[in-house]
Amino acid sequence: MDMIKIGVEGVVAPKGKGVEVDMGIMSALVENSPEPILLLTPEGEILYVNEAMCQLVGRDKESLLQLGREALRDQEDPRWQLVIQEREQSGYSRRELNMVHQDGTKIPVEVSSRLFAAPSGQELVSVHVRDQRSYFAAQRQIQHQKLTLQDNLHDLQRVLDYSADLITSFRLDGTLLHINKASIAILGYTPEEMLGRNYREFIHPEDLLGTEDHTDLVQEKLLTTHFRNRYIHKNGSVVHLSWVSAYSAEVNRTYCIGREISQVLEQEKYQLESEQRLQALLLQGTDMIAILSPDGGYIFASANTERILGVPASDFLIRNAFDFVHPEDIPAVRECFEQVLSAKEVNTKPFRFKDAQGHWRWVESYITNCLDIPTIKGIVVNSRDITDRVQQEILLRESEQRYKALFHYNPNPVYSLDLDGNFVSVNQAGLGLLQVSLEEAKKLNFRILSTPESLEQDELEFQKVLRGEPVTRESSLVLPDRIMYYTFTEMPIVIDGQVVGVHGIVKDITQAKEQQMQLEASSKRMNNILESIKDAFFTVDTNLRFTYVNQVFENIMGVRKEDILGVDVRDVYSEKQYATFYAYSQKGLETGCPVHFEEFSAADNLWLDVSVYPSEEGLSIFMREINSRKNAEAELKKLSLVASKTVNSVCIIDQEGRVEWVNDGFMRITGYSLEEIKGQRPIELLPNPETTAEVVPLLIQNFAGDDPFVQEVQCRSKTGDVYWSRLDVTPFWDEQNGQKKHIVIETIITEEKKAEEVREKLTEELLTRNRNLEQFTYIVSHNLRSPVANILGLTSLLGTSDKPELQEGLVSRLKLTAQNLDQIIRDLNEMLSLQAGITEEAEKFQLPKVIEQALQVLPAESFEKLTVNLNGVKEIGSIKSYVSSIINNLLTNAVKYKSPDRPLHLAITAELHPEKEMLCLAVSDNGLGINLEKEGKNMFGLYKRFHFHVSGRGLGLYLVRTQAEALGGYVTVESALNEGSTFKVWIKNFR
Repeated sequence: MDMIKIGVEGVVAPKGKGVEVDMGIMSALVENSPEPILLLTPEGEILYVNEAMCQLVGRDKESLLQLGREALRDQEDPRWQLVIQEREQSGYSRRELNMVHQDGTKIPVEVSSRLFAAPSGQELVSVHVRDQRSYFAAQRQIQHQKLTLQDNLHDLQRVLDYSADLITSFRLDGTLLHINKASIAILGYTPEEMLGRNYREFIHPEDLLGTEDHTDLVQEKLLTTHFRNRYIHKNGSVVHLSWVSAYSAEVNRTYCIGREISQVLEQEKYQLESEQRLQALLLQGTDMIAILSPDGGYIFASANTERILGVPASDFLIRNAFDFVHPEDIPAVRECFEQVLSAKEVNTKPFRFKDAQGHWRWVESYITNCLDIPTIKGIVVNSRDITDRVQQEILLRESEQRYKALFHYNPNPVYSLDLDGNFVSVNQAGLGLLQVSLEEAKKLNFRILSTPESLEQDELEFQKVLRGEPVTRESSLVLPDRIMYYTFTEMPIVIDGQVVGVHGIVKDITQAKEQQMQLEASSKRMNNILESIKDAFFTVDTNLRFTYVNQVFENIMGVRKEDILGVDVRDVYSEKQYATFYAYSQKGLETGCPVHFEEFSAADNLWLDVSVYPSEEGLSIFMREINSRKNAEAELKKLSLVASKTVNSVCIIDQEGRVEWVNDGFMRITGYSLEEIKGQRPIELLPNPETTAEVVPLLIQNFAGDDPFVQEVQCRSKTGDVYWSRLDVTPFWDEQNGQKKHIVIETIITEEKKAEEVREKLTEELLTRNRNLEQFTYIVSHNLRSPVANILGLTSLLGTSDKPELQEGLVSRLKLTAQNLDQIIRDLNEMLSLQAGITEEAEKFQLPKVIEQALQVLPAESFEKLTVNLNGVKEIGSIKSYVSSIINNLLTNAVKYKSPDRPLHLAITAELHPEKEMLCLAVSDNGLGINLEKEGKNMFGLYKRFHFHVSGRGLGLYLVRTQAEALGGYVTVESALNEGSTFKVWIKNFR
């Protein structure tokens, strides 16, 4: 403590100030200083330590005074020795090092020590310590934040680079300061091509003024959204963009994000068209549509209400629906409305509704509860004006009242029977048929008139009528000179729900019966036809019992006709194995509509094409192989009942090639009625002479043969409409007249032809894109790999040597390699631009002017002789930039690869081929030529070169072929080594 006292007393007051220093204050100041302070001897003995130092190392003053400097020192830290050496040499030292806490923890600190002499002459060391832990913690936090910021900036840059949207910033004068890589995909420009330029250079001229106004608005409001304008793509096409913009006054910049909206515009256009179509449907529809609130107020009324009722749709929106309902009908309509509020849908009975003139119109409505549908939130009412129908019903009731008056004057026999079958009344025509008086007729029973053979059946039919079922039966009367046939139609007479008698009418069907017998004879002929066709055919009744099978069916299915006729199909073929057949057959029976499907036949291990045609008698079924489907259908269409239901054209041609019979489908498709076409030669009348002249001889040849055949032909209808048809022709032998005839089924395949053309075009495009993709993959994997590998190798060598000349050589090689890589990427960009398809519109331009411009680029001394023969071709229709590029590339190649042994002679020719709508451009030279046998397959490949003594990239011919194909054409080449080459480019000439 004496040493401490000496140290404190050694403090000297400032001279010349006249101020005495209170040593107690000085001692308190040092003791309470937040900075740890020590007073040491040069040997390390601690003479004084303040409280802050004790807290830092976790020791009390007594232990520190006793232990000395070694209690503070980190024995593993060599910097302690450096501090002591610096202080001994210069009297002062300031360094960072580690002190040791009592618990062994190392404390980073900054130590400042100074050697000084006390008034007593003793050398002492003052030590000031600064705890560096918070500083280092702050440094670590700053470093962490810095790394995080760098990562975030890196991620942000990647987001900007890979964003599908265009992200830009520019100064107020329009200079572009930043643009991301989306510019390549959207505008065709790289960011480097656009930076530093004014954005107005890229805007569509018609949108400049609007864009300027928008820019001013951004500066005024600082933020705008959904601004749209058009930019010009690098290839000249128009790009539609939607912008979000923000202006920062601090940096005086405008930031924008643009999105390409071509698809959005298409969708908006489609939505507008859909809305217009919907409005047209609502305007022209027969049903009036309204949406009502739960209290009956109008929310919406369709536009056709004005056309039907004369009331504008807008007038309904301020009214209640019940204001228009007839007072007498309101209770019933309101009841229905209340029901729909608790149910889902209700049909109203006819009620009266007031129109614009105050007249009452009869309507019926279908009401649906759509309150829970967010887009409707109301009661939807579909109403139809049935005034005409109600009036017809009134007229019908009136006609029923007139029935009795008409009874006696009916030209057909009419009668009525009581429940026992006795005649109650007979009109005059009936009495004439029975040849009795009315009194005599009332004594007769219908059973007396029945023949023994028909009595049982007549009784059954009579009982059906008494049960309330109308029946129609046929009967015959044998007269002296002929047999007469009649139909008896009997209906129950119902009063108050009870059958009280039978009403009947007799109709002479002798003529129809005779026609029926003729039809039966015709049916026999059809049966012969069915037996002669190549496909399986059978019929079943409504209970699915076999009623007919042809020989082909027996052969295909391995059955005998006599074993299955009258047998249920399900007993022969299991429902599990032929589930599809039974499902469609049942559908045909229920709907009465023809059905068509494919079924796998396990019996023959083949797929069958099945057509099912329902009728009152059951089903008529064709089964055929897929590739001969239409042939069998042609035979099936011969059946009158089936033919009446088919939508295809069916025609029977006699052996002279003249029409004998056609169905309604033929008349609907061709426009010719049976009367107009009968006896005509359709092979001369229908085919379209402009496109099928070569098909007619083939058709005549096939008709002369005995085999079925299928022929596609383009036809022209009576009205001049051109369409494509597939003719399925099957010959058969008509036994009645011993002639060979043909059944022709015509199927319209116009849409199939169009789809086939689209499919072929799509296939060709996919093959081309696949080849381009393979080429692109090859280039990426080969041409890009080499310069990238060179760059990596050169950059790795840059840090391995300090020699300036080697460093300079490496940098030069690295620059050259980077330039090669840039050129390859530019080539790929141009290739991808071509593969993206034509974006320019075809236009009319002068071909001679384009050729003249291409020749001006060539050095005058590059060729000796030039011949241009355009054969009168002047104006053509095509893509001008593509045609110019093709000519330039061909001429440049001719000059580049001219022979060193002779002057270059060039020839340019053009020739139009109007019949093909094609233009042929040819460039010939007498240059080095190409070995086509060796190099022909690589002729138009990317980076393919055939002469290496001159510089080149092997891109010109690839561009020529790609651009020619884009113009709907192709390229051919004629060449011989050391003789020269002729390139012919065929392109589409748009009129």
